[in-house]
Amino acid sequence: MNITPQWSFRQTHWSAWLHGAIWALYVAVIVYVAAYHGTPVLVSHPSVHLLGQMAIFYLNYGYFIPRFLGRMHLTLFLLFNLGSIFLLEVTTIQLYHSLRAWYLGPIISDFPLSYPNQLVLRFFELVFFVILAGIVRFTGDWFINQRKAKELENVQLRTELAFLKSQLNPHFLFNILNSLYALSLRQAPETSQGIMHLSQLMRYMLYETNEERIILSKEIEIIRRYLDLQKLRLPAHFSIQFDVNGEVGLIRLEPLLLLPIIENIFKHGDDPVGIQVDVTDRFVQMRTVNRLRNRKPESVGGIGLANLRRRLNFLYPNRHQLVLEEREGSFFTTFLVNL
Repeated sequence: MNITPQWSFRQTHWSAWLHGAIWALYVAVIVYVAAYHGTPVLVSHPSVHLLGQMAIFYLNYGYFIPRFLGRMHLTLFLLFNLGSIFLLEVTTIQLYHSLRAWYLGPIISDFPLSYPNQLVLRFFELVFFVILAGIVRFTGDWFINQRKAKELENVQLRTELAFLKSQLNPHFLFNILNSLYALSLRQAPETSQGIMHLSQLMRYMLYETNEERIILSKEIEIIRRYLDLQKLRLPAHFSIQFDVNGEVGLIRLEPLLLLPIIENIFKHGDDPVGIQVDVTDRFVQMRTVNRLRNRKPESVGGIGLANLRRRLNFLYPNRHQLVLEEREGSFFTTFLVNL
């Protein structure tokens, strides 16, 4: 695990506040225990040894752990810690006894522990703060790495979604141009109307779909225009029924979720075509049915529905259904998104 050495409190002000609050709580406990036992704070534990505890904690938190342990230099980590612990305990023990002699003056009594025993006691005390620094540092770094991984995942997700949209727009345009081409071959008077519908559809593609979410009514409106465009090239007996139930003006969805399913109908289906959209405050559902003209609805091109599946997996993981069924010569689609 490679950790960049750093003396500061890493990323945000709240981290500094958290460290300060914990040390303040520790000092409050020291003062309370000293008062409870009727002992002056300056000569009770840990007294000036608190400076050594803080020093060894931040030496490890800010330098030794990222510089040595994070780079797997275990020997250097141990050597630098042992040297620092020895210097800190010698310094703080001497400082403590000087402070104790100044504070107590003539009433001073012999200290209950010998100097070697004090060294051993302070050694294990400082080792505890080394371990504590390691726990705090690695825990903090784990959360930071998790956050960075999530941010990277979100960036990759947005890049992937942008790529999928860039695939969908030319694919959609290609299929509409085929429809207009069929009209032009017949020299149909409806060709100009079809071009107008195309311009409105492309305006939607170019400007509306750049937003992360749009009002569902916009997608419904563009579906109606797409159906009008298809009706221009289809025979008069071709039956299309499109029903919408619910308040589509109150729901926001990612753009171009419904349109690929509609488009797939006219690539591979035959009449009659039934499309029903049901909207509540909890879900959006669209069901379609059409007779089959080609046997495998996703075999030709395959970009539209495959693209839609990938987008749904990114945008609504475990909150969507896309079921495609073929029964008795008809093709059924059920699309559901839980809001």
